[in-house]
Amino acid sequence: MKKYIISLMIALGLLVSCKDYLEFPPEGEIPQEQFFHTQEDAQKAVNAMYGYMRSWGISAFNYLILGSIPSDEVIKGSSAGDGSWANDYDNFQHTKTQLQILEFWTSRYQAINLSNQVITNVPGIAMDGGVKKRMIAEATFLRALHYYYLVRAYGGVPLIKEVPAGPEGLVRTSTQETWDFIENDLRAAIPDLPETVPASEIGRATRWAAKGLLAKVLMYREDWNACKELTDEIIRGPFDLYPDFYMLFRPEQEYCEESLFEIVCTQVSGEGNLSNSQFCETQAVRGQFGWGWFAPTDELAAAFDAAGDVVRKKVTIHYKGDVTPDGDSIQGIDVMEGVDIPRYNGKAYVPSRFGWLSGAYGSDQNVRILRFADILLINAEAAFHTGGDAATPLNRVRARVDLGPISNPTLENIWEERRLELAGEQDRYWDLLRTGKAASVLAKYGFQTGKHELYPIPQTEVERSGNQLIQNPGW
Repeated sequence: MKKYIISLMIALGLLVSCKDYLEFPPEGEIPQEQFFHTQEDAQKAVNAMYGYMRSWGISAFNYLILGSIPSDEVIKGSSAGDGSWANDYDNFQHTKTQLQILEFWTSRYQAINLSNQVITNVPGIAMDGGVKKRMIAEATFLRALHYYYLVRAYGGVPLIKEVPAGPEGLVRTSTQETWDFIENDLRAAIPDLPETVPASEIGRATRWAAKGLLAKVLMYREDWNACKELTDEIIRGPFDLYPDFYMLFRPEQEYCEESLFEIVCTQVSGEGNLSNSQFCETQAVRGQFGWGWFAPTDELAAAFDAAGDVVRKKVTIHYKGDVTPDGDSIQGIDVMEGVDIPRYNGKAYVPSRFGWLSGAYGSDQNVRILRFADILLINAEAAFHTGGDAATPLNRVRARVDLGPISNPTLENIWEERRLELAGEQDRYWDLLRTGKAASVLAKYGFQTGKHELYPIPQTEVERSGNQLIQNPGW
């Protein structure tokens, strides 16, 4: 594991040009000892962190599989027999030796290594002091983000804090220690991040992105007073709900007033392995735009219907035969695995008017990580626990999609609103685990209490550590 985590990733990581902030044309290999001498070297290392965010390992298959298929809102979809192994995640038959569980682990640690390269090496470079602080803060924020994904999936994990990693890198920390580390990283990053960035630097982390992620961390930690205070601050900030729920997810509204953080997926012509995201392609209409995986479930459709939520259902679920507001007829295939009427995640839909760049559907579509609507719903939940006003932030989200107000919302009201607002955005499964509802909601799919609250540590990593990594219960 140690050898894997501290690998420098020369080709993808540090040796990229700085032609434009988020463009990554490859150059010749440079020995590590010749790197990290100039501000330009530091900028290349920072670019590498962001570039890796849109890679297959971070924002495509394992991210979507582990974060959505085990829930009640998404199934594998696609054609029968295409990737049938993925059904193991839907019925909780996945094992500690499966590739996606390993790739989720290793990809996040590769990303953490890129952050640690900056955190460890940039302080020693003679360069502008303010720029240096900002770069280190960006790396610290992204490191926290990757550990946030790891702790939700595996519980306490090894905390790699620098390069080269020391022997502590083979030892798991507790879940609480991992959450502590994430929170401390975010609090350390916030003061040195900018409030805003110019258009030429869009996609770089801001102070608001770090505060938004911290609010989500505080929600998971059930630190409701701090969570309420922080989300109140964000609500008073420069954000608002974008008025049109359909257009919110189209490329024109990337980094609109609702966005706190997105993975920027700017394409670099001819460099698909470095720059093109397959987040949309894997989910897009099969036989027409993409692969047709991650299909919304009947349960999700029924939840929209029960709430009278016409607007969000139409945006989130595209059925075969639908015509989008952009004029695309959803055709796809006649038979999909697991559903009677073929359907697809409408939030991953990119209108055909944008064309296909280098033959890849949706490769320029950003991956939305944190939206203002999420902050409002976190604020509502924190307010419920602290005796504050939960109705106002909740009803602000509901009003956008023409739903009536709820005067005295319960926790169930707030959780259901999260389900409908964030459907198809890789939050539902983690919310079910966080709120303790997974055991009841997912029991019919095979969820076992005492085992499936966490994914297993990949068996190859346990073996690579000489069995120093302790496996999760039940695995």
